[in-house]
Order: sequence, then structure tokens, then C-alpha cells
Amino acid sequence: MAEEKQLLMVTDSSRKRLNEEEEEESSNKKGKTSAPHQLPHEIIVEILSRLPVKTLIRFRCVSKLFKTLISDAQFIKTHLTNSRNLSRSRLVVLSRGGSALSVLKSCPLHSIFDNDALQLHSYSFSSHNHYWLVGSCDGLICLALKQESVTVVNPSTRVLHELPYLGFQKKFGSYTVFGFGYDSQNDDYKVVAVFCYQTNTNTPNRGIGYQTIVEVSSLASRRWTRIGSFAYGVPYDVSGKYVDGTLNWPVMYQGDSGLMWDVVSFDLAKETYKEVMQPDYGELGYDRTLGVFDGWLCVMCNYRGVRADLWVMKQYGVRESWVKLVSIPYLDHPGSFWYSVPYGIADNGEVLMEFNSLVIYNPKDGTFRYPVMGNTDTWGEPETYIETLVSPKVEN
Repeated sequence: MAEEKQLLMVTDSSRKRLNEEEEEESSNKKGKTSAPHQLPHEIIVEILSRLPVKTLIRFRCVSKLFKTLISDAQFIKTHLTNSRNLSRSRLVVLSRGGSALSVLKSCPLHSIFDNDALQLHSYSFSSHNHYWLVGSCDGLICLALKQESVTVVNPSTRVLHELPYLGFQKKFGSYTVFGFGYDSQNDDYKVVAVFCYQTNTNTPNRGIGYQTIVEVSSLASRRWTRIGSFAYGVPYDVSGKYVDGTLNWPVMYQGDSGLMWDVVSFDLAKETYKEVMQPDYGELGYDRTLGVFDGWLCVMCNYRGVRADLWVMKQYGVRESWVKLVSIPYLDHPGSFWYSVPYGIADNGEVLMEFNSLVIYNPKDGTFRYPVMGNTDTWGEPETYIETLVSPKVEN
């Protein structure tokens, strides 16, 4: 906060100088002489690229120069890089209400650890019912609506982009899963839709009585393209987890000893599949949840209500890089509830996760506490993201 205030003070000074420069430029056109004192362009970029999005949106009204600079594609990328390094992450909570109005609510992640999360920032937009949070990437939030369409929104800039209707025909026992991420090779954001439906016969897809249809759309193309079926099994009814240019799903398939659980990744640039090797969990009798923690692919491994181990893959695609980061005991038998993949770990080691509600575990003394966030009974599906200027809207 102190750094931001200092930057704001410097930027206010910059704004005054820039206003003076514009006046001087106007005067020069009338034959007057300009003043020699000017703030270098590189310094202006350095200052602005470290400010919060809300501040930058206000600063776009300062001058034409500021508006042009803050809207520049290279500046947006620089600001994105700084946002990642400064860890200005947020916790998003998606409404599960039945109205025709969708609402995203967010608050600073650190404020939850500090018991200062009562003020939730809201973003509302009109949409259909039965939507859910697919995932986030570079400040963009992807929402799926009725398994038929997708909306990508930047809550910080309040700009959204709706992809075309998918057109999957309803079938008995069918479901659609989505994934959202960034294709660095083509500098584009992509959404993957996997339509899964039951069949009466076993299929070559590891023989579990399901067939799949996969379609991909980028924000630049604005159209869905069918690319065949999903490889290595059928994905569970969860969103794909974005890590290092790939979307990752837990998949089920028929093995020698019954239904098996593997991890399969989809390369967003190459549009190819591969199996991701899991860690050696060490014992039997566990349930697994695939997720992303601090940019790493991770697995939350629950041992039948005794404890949960968080495994993270420090180097994506390298099996030897799996590390067990923390073990969390269960105080009571969880029944049908399990610990979620953690949303963050504080500097003091406290772990924030979900267990029917948000809970914080302190591994140093083995204690649990429950952050107060007001009336959030009707909110769920948290997702962390960073505030950026990245726009989901592609200009014509």
C-alpha cells in the first residue's frame, strides 16, 4: 500500500508535467518555445505499469497520451508481467442463485488470512441460468452457461466476450466439460469444450461406454472448430486445469482392476494430448482432486477422512518434480466433504482451502480457523485471479 501511494504521488506529478507538455506542444504550434523539463517516456511506463487496474482506468481520462499508452498492447503485457510478480491475487466467488443476473464477487486474497474480507467487490452482468466457473487466466474469467455457450469476462475492466452457441445435441447421460487457457505460440486465449455422451457399446476410447466430441475456439477466431475425440479416456465432469500452455483433466478408463484415474493434458498450441505421470502416493485408499496451486499442477490426495496431502509438480511434465507440500489432518470424519485444493498459503504457512466453507489451517500448531466473509451461504466455486488490463474483446 505504501508503495502504491508513493507511485500515485509520483504519477500525479507526471500527470501535471504531461498536461504542461500538452499545453506547451499546443503553444509550439503557435510559434512559442517549449520548456526543457520533461519526464522520460520509459519512467512513465515504469510507474504506470505497476499501478492497480482501477487506478489506470481513472488515469486514462488524464490526457490523450495516457489513454493511448494504457491502451497499448505492449503496455498491457508489461502490466500483466508486473501483476504476476506483485502477486495482486484475488479470490472470486461465483453466485449460485437462480436469477437471470450473474454476479461475481471478489476480495484480496491476503485479506481473508487477515480476517478483513468483509468487503466484497461485485461485478454483475446479464446471462442465462445454470452457469459455472470454468477457470481464470491472466485476469480473464471463463464462465460456461447451460453447457451450451461460454462467456469470457475481465471483472477488473468490466469487458466481456461471448463465444458462439456450441450446438451439442442433448443426449441421455451426456455432459460437457470446458477448459480455458493461453496459447503463447499464437498469442491467443482458447476455450476447449468436450462433449461426453453414453453409448451402448464399448469404444476404442479405453472401453467405458462413452464417446466424446472435442471443439476448440479462440477469442481471435470467434468460432468453434471440431478436432475429433478426447484421447486416453473420458474426462471427469470438472473443468480443465490450465498450466504452462496446457489444459489438464482427470480421466476415467476401464483397467484390469476396474475404473482407473489418470491425468491427461491437452496442448493448446499443438492441439495434441499426452498422459501426465502422477507421484507415488505411497499407500492405498485415497480420493484425488486435480487442481492448480500457485501456477503448479497439483493433486489433493484425501485418505478416507484421516488426512489430505497436497502434491505439486514443480516442473511441468517431469514426474520426478512432484513434491508433497503439506499434509492436513481431518478433525472429524468428513462424510461426503473433502478438502479442496488450497487457494493460497500465507507467509506464515497458513493454508486457505474449502471444507463445506472456507477454512484456514495452521500447520505450525495444527489449528483451524474460519474467516468471516459476511453472508456467503449462496456463493461458491472460488477461483484465484490477478487484476489485469487484458481484454477478452477482439476488435474488428
